[in-house]
Amino acid sequence: MPILDHTLLTRLLGSIEANHLVILCGAGLSIPDPSNLMSADRVAKACYDKWTATQALPTNLRDDIESLAAHFYAQGQFVSVFIGALVPWNELVGEPNEGHAAVSDLLISRAANAALSANFDPLVEQWAERRKIAMQGALDGAEALAFADRTNPLLKFHGCLHRRREQTLWTQRQLPEQEIQQRIASCAAWMGLNLPGKDLLIVGFWSDWGYLNDVLAQAIAINGIASVTVIDPATTAQLQAKAPTLWNRLTGTVAPFQHVQASGSEALEELRVEFSKVWARKFFRLGRPLIEIAGGNYPAAVESLSWQREDIYNFRRDGEGVPYNRAAQSKEPGAEAAQAALAHILLIQANAVRQGAWYQHAGTTVRVVQGGGQALATVRERYNEPPAVTAADIVICAGADDITVPGSVIPAGQGASIVRPAPGGGSRWLTLAQARAELQI
Repeated sequence: MPILDHTLLTRLLGSIEANHLVILCGAGLSIPDPSNLMSADRVAKACYDKWTATQALPTNLRDDIESLAAHFYAQGQFVSVFIGALVPWNELVGEPNEGHAAVSDLLISRAANAALSANFDPLVEQWAERRKIAMQGALDGAEALAFADRTNPLLKFHGCLHRRREQTLWTQRQLPEQEIQQRIASCAAWMGLNLPGKDLLIVGFWSDWGYLNDVLAQAIAINGIASVTVIDPATTAQLQAKAPTLWNRLTGTVAPFQHVQASGSEALEELRVEFSKVWARKFFRLGRPLIEIAGGNYPAAVESLSWQREDIYNFRRDGEGVPYNRAAQSKEPGAEAAQAALAHILLIQANAVRQGAWYQHAGTTVRVVQGGGQALATVRERYNEPPAVTAADIVICAGADDITVPGSVIPAGQGASIVRPAPGGGSRWLTLAQARAELQI
């Protein structure tokens, strides 16, 4: 059962198309499997219980991380004891889940204009790093601008456990500190410039932080927020009671406001898959003029997409000419992918059966990758994919030329050689013209 209804999904996809989507996420994003990071109240309990052997504390602090941090701040023990000894940092790292993957993918491909995160954990960046993208979480507005050459900004306005951990923001008592004040002012200035007119998708964050409420209010006052969508498993009444000021700020506007009571991680994954389907339809349509010039018909069935998350992500990577150990990076396919689109259409017209991102044709597994006008050997040379990636029988490198020039002066090993596995695996690599002759497509 879809989490996002058709109207909401269309609106969010339209926001992506217009470069207006901004994601605001918090601790709730990192709780689902396989991340299983501690929630704020569990962190509070862990810190409280560890410290009570040393000092008895008021019981009301055990469930309130902000108040507990404020206690240590008032005692002059915030950095030395609270940050240095009590916070269970090892429980605030783990494996990225579907929500982190979606945020990271949408930022890398520049489908999301920006993501604002209250989380200290590095799981969004970690997903990117595992796909050879050196994403950095920005700690202030200046960094958000500086890091935007690699991906769209990830602004971690409460700090990061890998960078200046002692300055992570836990309590509003820290706000008067000069360095914190400067960082918050920089973040607020960046938000004030970048939030007006945007569509705000809030996932896993629902906290009444005064300065953030003011920033949102200012953005709304300047040029309005185009829309606000909150994805949270809590009821509407619970959200309103938990953060009344934030609720009033966001619902007291003329912008459409919608609360979807569901898992934020699952909703983000659903949005990511639908974005990928839009990408795929644009890709296929690049091949339409080519098939029609040749006197053929563009088969509508080519756009019947039922692929799941990893399959359609691999399809995007193949369509960009990107190996499976790297990230897809384009918001939409470029004109150079037309030959690869044509190869897909020809395979489907020849009744090849889709198997994930690949095809089964006449007892042969066929993968199509984009060659983009390069030499066939050069493209194959960069496909040093993990051994776990099963090799297709044939790889059609559409758009590449077989000019018989080696892609490297160092000869590759054969197949799965442990000395140096052959780039491109054990597959036979063909240009589109060679594949059409051999496969009769």
